[in-house]
Amino acid sequence: MTSSYTLYGWQVSYYTGKVRSYLRFKGIPYTEVAPNLFGYYMSLRGKTGVVAIPVVRTPEGEWPQDSSEIIDRLEARFPEPSIVPVTPRQRLAAYLFELWGDEFWLPTGLITRWCHLDENWAFLERDVADTLLPGWPSWLQKKAAVKVARHMNRYLSHAGVVPAQHTVLNRWTEIQLDALDRHFAEHPFLFGTRPSLGDFGVMGPLYGHLSRDPWPSRNLIAPRRHLTAWIERMNRTRQPAGEFLVDDAMPATLDPLLNSLIKEMLPYLEATLRVAQPALRKYVPLPRFMDEIEFPMADGKYRKPAMPYGLWMLQRALDAVRAMPSADVASVRRWLTEHGAQRLLDIQIPRLRRAGLCAAPAHSQLGDRLAADPSLNPRTP
Repeated sequence: MTSSYTLYGWQVSYYTGKVRSYLRFKGIPYTEVAPNLFGYYMSLRGKTGVVAIPVVRTPEGEWPQDSSEIIDRLEARFPEPSIVPVTPRQRLAAYLFELWGDEFWLPTGLITRWCHLDENWAFLERDVADTLLPGWPSWLQKKAAVKVARHMNRYLSHAGVVPAQHTVLNRWTEIQLDALDRHFAEHPFLFGTRPSLGDFGVMGPLYGHLSRDPWPSRNLIAPRRHLTAWIERMNRTRQPAGEFLVDDAMPATLDPLLNSLIKEMLPYLEATLRVAQPALRKYVPLPRFMDEIEFPMADGKYRKPAMPYGLWMLQRALDAVRAMPSADVASVRRWLTEHGAQRLLDIQIPRLRRAGLCAAPAHSQLGDRLAADPSLNPRTP
């Protein structure tokens, strides 16, 4: 561990916070670089084929992109202390919580930032402008920040963030934050005294958007002191490794959060699979956004375009189960049955691969150039 890695990312980035927190916990030596406008749109795209952050440059000159791929690669190189529990139920739950944070919190990250610009804009303008065009005249910096804001305003509808759905989305966010706060009042992390893959997944939206942007920081994070303390723990460097709970225990305080995964996220993924099936059967590329679907959220319904990328992440979780001994698979099935979610293990997803910012059939001939077409919106900055 004498050679340093380079993390390319921004403080305002949803997924950079996830990777930064992981690097700090593992004690992996790294230097962080905030790419400017040229670096973001040109240099990184030349290395990865996509316009997206975070990106990590390894000492060997590799350029993994996508927070899950980055963590998977580094975890293979630096396996101790592992962030993936070895016990079956906690292991599956860690992957599901990562998926939940990465994909299902996207609408919350967008509404709390871009629908409260009266309070957030001065902070975002300064942060984005100084990053994209450091040292340039202030009027040019401000124009760059406005361009980013206009792009994200167009992106809101892709996440279902439209006025008619603000109430249910805000209600869902409050419910989840309250549940997280109650859990962290009793446990330092999701599954004990060691952060898991699931913790890092949830860290993405809660740090990059909710804890830094002025409006959500004041209204949503600050009133919840146990959640605030968890965010601070997740940002520490070289903290004690800790342990996962023994005997594959799942704290009762996780039940409300698991309820969201099972009763809201699982129907969303099932509906996404139904929309994607015709394309998957033909082995054709999956676009970033597909037909609009409806699924439960809080005390109502939510509609948004299906995003098949979540199916690739679900495939990772199911792969983890299918690699387990039969006794462990049986334990996972019993646990899911207790929560009314045994059907999760029976979901059949045609084999997918990650293709830039999209998911694609594993055996399709989709090229990286097509998959990385900038017209396919990035996950979110």
